[in-house]
Amino acid sequence: MNYDLHNTIGSDEAGVGDYFGPMTVCAAYVPKDKIALLKELGVKDSKNLSNSTVIKIAGDLIHTVTYSLVVLDNPSYNKKIDEGWNIVKLKAVLHDHCIKNVYNKLDETEQQKMDRIVIDQFTTLNAYNKYVPEPFMLDKIYQETKAESKSLAVAAASIIARAKYLEQMSNLDKSLQETVPRGASKKVDVFAAKLAKKNGMDFVDNITKKHFKTREKVQALLR
Repeated sequence: MNYDLHNTIGSDEAGVGDYFGPMTVCAAYVPKDKIALLKELGVKDSKNLSNSTVIKIAGDLIHTVTYSLVVLDNPSYNKKIDEGWNIVKLKAVLHDHCIKNVYNKLDETEQQKMDRIVIDQFTTLNAYNKYVPEPFMLDKIYQETKAESKSLAVAAASIIARAKYLEQMSNLDKSLQETVPRGASKKVDVFAAKLAKKNGMDFVDNITKKHFKTREKVQALLR
């Protein structure tokens, strides 16, 4: 299906695979008559864009499309995991929240025109329904792998989500006066262990996702 021929809400997230920093989720509404404009702005799969380009395009997008953005900081993220939520439930609930929020921001005419909701697939539709018992407009939802490359609405949402994550990480860099490594790797393990040795594990837990196996590796390095 060519989603760019439809009036579409796209949804995606950033920061999920990174030990440090928050999780950001965004949904964006892109009517088909704005597709050409988004292409002109350079909107495409953000995996093919540099961080500086993502930040620049996001600055244009927030004035161009209707969107909803959630930043789930580390204490809130960890609290949910401690309460028994898993990452799939977190994503499902936040995607549903952002999609609903975008729709409610549209005027009545735009609401009637909106005919597709595309989510970058992270689980099965059955699991999505399990975690969101009453999904918003289930009949219009399409889950797609590599959705950023199939829908400019998803690509726009992804760019805004990633730009916000990068902003949050930049703030963390400034507060620590160090460049915090991204992702989850040996480099991240060593950086976190040095930080924990200096400031304590509670300090590190407050700026990381505690359920990552990285935490065990950090504790092993401390020992």
